[in-house]
Amino acid sequence: MRERHPYLFGYLLGIVLFFGLWWTGSWLIQMIFADEPFKAFALPSPEKALQILIEDWVALAQHFFASGYRVLAGILLALVIAVPLGLVIGHERKLDQIFSPSIYLSYPIPKVVFLPLLFVFLGIYDAPKIGLITLILVFQILISARDAAKAISKSHILSVASTGVNKWQIYKHVVIPASLPAILSTLRISVGMAIMALALTEAFAAQYGLWMYIARQWRLLAYDSMFAGILAMGLLGLLFYILIDILERWICKWQHLSHG
Repeated sequence: MRERHPYLFGYLLGIVLFFGLWWTGSWLIQMIFADEPFKAFALPSPEKALQILIEDWVALAQHFFASGYRVLAGILLALVIAVPLGLVIGHERKLDQIFSPSIYLSYPIPKVVFLPLLFVFLGIYDAPKIGLITLILVFQILISARDAAKAISKSHILSVASTGVNKWQIYKHVVIPASLPAILSTLRISVGMAIMALALTEAFAAQYGLWMYIARQWRLLAYDSMFAGILAMGLLGLLFYILIDILERWICKWQHLSHG
């Protein structure tokens, strides 16, 4: 029997709490700095940001979809590269011994240091921005996939291998299904990292993007519009998390079964 989680209620409650805390913070700041208008209105109320988000949606939509395209492309590329490599390295002990030291050496390096090289080899438009997001995420997902594959009980693998199946079938029926929950959990973290990376990628030669919009409004001291852009970035992240939840319930159905 499939579990029935009140996801809709949870999302609605989370949104109410988010806007409630935002409104409270805005009200407190206006009360504390009532004699300093510049500080008092640095955190506008959520209704003002929402009003601008709705009224300027046509202009904001270009930035929203430009950022969304970069995040989606970076995540998909990272998954295509990291998941197969991680599963194979984690399942094949010799490959793990060969490649893991290189992964440990490369992972701590801040990937932003490679941004000049990405601009040299990929140009100045979307390719280097997507490339940097991919580079930031690929190590996270690779290590998660590798560790998930390594954690699979050898007895499970041997019991399947004893039936005479080939190596691909072991991956298909044991390694991949057992590793999917961990990979999807890492994917949730990766969404946050990818959206954070927009601040790095869109700071260079970007005509459209939510970070560019936010930075422009910040320079103009248009805090209402700036927070409308921040809210749009939050909505972008929420959309990705909802999609991941739907994907998990579709491909990891066994995790959402209740007994009785």
